[in-house]
Amino acid sequence: MARADNVHSRLVGALKVALPLAALAVLSTLFLLSRSRDPDAALPYAQVDIASMLRDPRLTAPTYSGVTREGDEVIFSARTAHPAGTEGTGARAVAPVLRLIGPDGAETRAVADEARVDPGAQTLVLEGAVRLDTPTGYWLESDALRALLDRSQLESPGPVSALGPQGRIAAGGFTLTRTETPGQEVLVFKGGVKLLYQP
Repeated sequence: MARADNVHSRLVGALKVALPLAALAVLSTLFLLSRSRDPDAALPYAQVDIASMLRDPRLTAPTYSGVTREGDEVIFSARTAHPAGTEGTGARAVAPVLRLIGPDGAETRAVADEARVDPGAQTLVLEGAVRLDTPTGYWLESDALRALLDRSQLESPGPVSALGPQGRIAAGGFTLTRTETPGQEVLVFKGGVKLLYQP
């Protein structure tokens, strides 16, 4: 019995020395054989031009959403948005997209080159190659489009060309509003309207 206890004690004593040495060997092997990493390649997504950001502060992929008095959902998004600065209040947006979605899911969609947003006046002005699609089958082009963010109303103050179910239309401007019936809209052309009827 005493001999068995003596062997056990020697084995435990030997393992107390051998196991920590083995652990130390494994750890040193990990550090010695690990590959060196290029610190520049470690974070490829961290390439930020701080000086450019300070010169021209901006938001990337901003989105605004709300609901008009008529119950339509307004969603405005852009590639980038910049503070108006000396131009006035609000912001300037690049590659804007305006969506007006009715309670029935019908969507009126407008895209442009730029936009000016004035939150105080609740207005959005799309400028430069404005294109508008309506759920009633009209496709319109204009140089500018003014939208009220709290109302379901869009208007073009300048010339517009359109393609609709009746044919091609040229006019001095247009106004698009919602009726009291959900999902219905009224599109009014004005200012020397010309219609090329295509049956």
